[in-house]
Amino acid sequence: MKGKIAFVLGAAVGYVLGSRAGRQRYEQIKRGAQTVWNTEPVQKGVGAVKGAIDERADEMKAFIRRASSDAFANIAKQAAPQPQQKPEAATPSSGGDASKPSEAGA
Repeated sequence: MKGKIAFVLGAAVGYVLGSRAGRQRYEQIKRGAQTVWNTEPVQKGVGAVKGAIDERADEMKAFIRRASSDAFANIAKQAAPQPQQKPEAATPSSGGDASKPSEAGA
């Protein structure tokens, strides 16, 4: 509860201070942020991050293709009808039908 109250108070203080600063201060902050964003070091960093993301995206696409193909194959294999197996015939030495439970334990 204390966290919610602190958040609301912080938001209210920020709103009041921001509205007092006005549009001119907002535009000044915006110009400063754009100036920093357009500097060469920042843009080099942005390019490096984009390159890494593009490289990883290709790897991730290939991984997802393989995983989905494997998953589909497993599902299809499980859904395929299984061949029927013939029950084994009782042998004369077993003393009866192998499919019936033993009467000795009952």
